[in-house]
Amino acid sequence: MLLSVVIPFYQVEKYIGDCLTLAAQLPERDCEILLVDDCGSDGSAAIAKDFCARHANMRVIRREQNGGLSAARNTGLAASRGEYVYFLDSDDLPRPQALWQLVQAAKTLALDVGKARFAYFDDETGEETPGPAIERTDAMPGGALFASQCRAGVYEPMVWQCVYRRAFLEENELTMAEGLLFEDELFQAPALLCAQRAAAFETDILRYRQRAGSIMGSFAKSSRWCESYLEVCRRLSALAKTLPAGGARAALRKRVGQIALSVVKNIPAYRLPEAVAGEAMAFAGAHRGELSGYALRSGDAPVAAQGLLLRLSPKAFMKLYTRV
Repeated sequence: MLLSVVIPFYQVEKYIGDCLTLAAQLPERDCEILLVDDCGSDGSAAIAKDFCARHANMRVIRREQNGGLSAARNTGLAASRGEYVYFLDSDDLPRPQALWQLVQAAKTLALDVGKARFAYFDDETGEETPGPAIERTDAMPGGALFASQCRAGVYEPMVWQCVYRRAFLEENELTMAEGLLFEDELFQAPALLCAQRAAAFETDILRYRQRAGSIMGSFAKSSRWCESYLEVCRRLSALAKTLPAGGARAALRKRVGQIALSVVKNIPAYRLPEAVAGEAMAFAGAHRGELSGYALRSGDAPVAAQGLLLRLSPKAFMKLYTRV
């Protein structure tokens, strides 16, 4: 079997049917589709069960309790049998032919990681907007691809941009970080940095649905995302220290600095209610030494300059981005 598609689902009865209708167009004989039920209470499970009754390569794996996206992805990964694994979110819209072309190319080139393009999809208007314009590359070490995309300003961490060779993930003990938001940051970068052979493709494999009820759209309810940002910085910073001097290490240090700055940048960007914005600012104030330190050590002058402003005054830093 060439491909395992892991699709966690939770409270997505409005969207999962569209996702599975497209996923069902993948070659049934060479592809398994694992639907991981994360114990929601809506009609998603019934929809998934109906698709499984009609498609022999689909099956539902029900978790014993809700664990969040990372835990559900790990459940699917552990059950997968394909040579390559693709993580698909149940509210997004895959382009099955393009995805299949990507995995075939990854197989032909013996890639550990194959990375492609995507488009944003507005749930209200149906409008599509191209994602970052990454260019096709030859096979290269994953660290070189990571550094190249970071330098070009087109690096994105979402795992559904990539197909991963399953044995490669197992050999390097790569799984999703559970209990955190922004878990993709802690999976894609380490995977690329471990990969002996990786490549980028201009193929657009997915429409990334932008909707109010998504995980990203729920940040207005709580400032918990601040803690996840900081933990991501801590873990990626520790990883950077293990890398040899060079482009990949420099790119990761800059990435960590950018993520640290995002704690305050995203207070206006997420258009938070006053109470949640206040909680986020309080967090930034309490941790500004650590957050600004990542930016100051980024090795990038503009990031470091922003880090200095954050250290001197989180409020002044936020006002700067409120005007943008």
